[in-house]
Amino acid sequence: MAKIPPKAPLIVVLGPTGSGKSKLAVELATKFNGEIINADAMQMYSGLPILTNKIPEAERNDISHHLLDQIELHEKPWTVHNFVSESSRIIGQIRERRKLPVVVGGTNFYVYSLLFKGALLNGVSDDSENGNESGSDTETAKEDVDNGALIDGQKESDLNILEGPTEAIYAKLLEVDPEAAKTWHPKDRRKVQRALEIWLQSGQKASEIYTAQQARKETSPSEGGSHLQYEPLIFWLNAESKTLQTRLDARVDTMVEQGMLEEVQAMRKVEKQAKFDGLEVDLTKGIWVAIGYKQFWSWLDMQERQDHEKGMVQDDFVSKALEEGLDLVKIATRQYANTQNRWIRRRLAKALKAANVMDRMFLLDSTNLQNWTESVFMPSSQIVDCFIAGEALPANYATSELATRTFTQMKEQKGLIRQTHVCETCDTVLMNDQEWQVHLKSRRHQKVLAGFRKRSKRDEYLSRQETGVATTFARSEDGVVG
Repeated sequence: MAKIPPKAPLIVVLGPTGSGKSKLAVELATKFNGEIINADAMQMYSGLPILTNKIPEAERNDISHHLLDQIELHEKPWTVHNFVSESSRIIGQIRERRKLPVVVGGTNFYVYSLLFKGALLNGVSDDSENGNESGSDTETAKEDVDNGALIDGQKESDLNILEGPTEAIYAKLLEVDPEAAKTWHPKDRRKVQRALEIWLQSGQKASEIYTAQQARKETSPSEGGSHLQYEPLIFWLNAESKTLQTRLDARVDTMVEQGMLEEVQAMRKVEKQAKFDGLEVDLTKGIWVAIGYKQFWSWLDMQERQDHEKGMVQDDFVSKALEEGLDLVKIATRQYANTQNRWIRRRLAKALKAANVMDRMFLLDSTNLQNWTESVFMPSSQIVDCFIAGEALPANYATSELATRTFTQMKEQKGLIRQTHVCETCDTVLMNDQEWQVHLKSRRHQKVLAGFRKRSKRDEYLSRQETGVATTFARSEDGVVG
């Protein structure tokens, strides 16, 4: 077979936070004469190198890094449109220098939008930020309604429910659009809120709009953004879940030692100064949603009170607030890593398959960092060699046991229907039929169920005893019992 080298090769390195993306990107750029484009939304902001986990200058190996420190903290946040436009321009410039562009980052929606033509023209929201991978069904559906308009008979005050408790929003959505309600976790406020907002503003059900969109995509694949703008080779770094979680917890502790808390305090000063200057600060967007800021709000508030109210706030309270903030950062970081992996499995992989290039995504196992060269760098380097030369690529599921297991699971989950199941016995929510069946057979469920049955039998016995005593007492009052 004749070799056909790619005309517009693009190397992409993605994966969950803490998997080693920046390290691999530098190594590949060094070996293959490349330049790096950052696709992490938080790392585009100036400063805060520790909070946003930017690769230190000493570890960049003199490789050009683009779109780092691009936006000032007080500036309006970038949208995905800004990223796609600027990164596309930079890729062109890198090619003119006869170098290889390497895109690396954790904001997967940015990468997706860069790779696929029409991704920004098909109703996908562009509010993807740290910890919030965008592109959900409700976000897509929201673009298909007349934003801001109210349906006949609808009052502006009816929208107030969107600011109420999540439980109330979900209950209303369950009433007006049960199919959409069953799609989302009852506590997923953002998605439940948007689905209800669609109905309140248009009278249309988000579930019906999404069904219509799916039908359009099936009849016209290009509408789903399945045509690639580049010829990508994608490396998905991942690690065994328990190992990654332990690594992320340790990294947070290291970040604190390196000065993360000082950066958090600096952010608070910038926020307060901006508000003092009359500038609007939207704490729900941009750098303000970076993991490690809002989790320390209580600690920051305690510190400020301690400064202004000498002796009124005990050091123990401040220390406890700091400890709770650290725990919240670790939890949020672990959750974000899960979200990133889930986005790759469910969104990016699906789009690559639709474009018939799923064989260009390779999962590399970075569980054992001591074995990095053998398990990550060497196999990725060999794959890039084949890719650039136009040679046949190896099987993407054969790079490691983790890759084989992951790709097998993804095939088995094909066509998985997203629908919530509530186990009232265990007080938990499962998001699809497969998870539900696994839960029903789990030891945890069986144990809770056994305890529930035991308590029910005990309550039933006590109830009979009480009834018996009451009957005996009543009969004695009537003189039947002596």
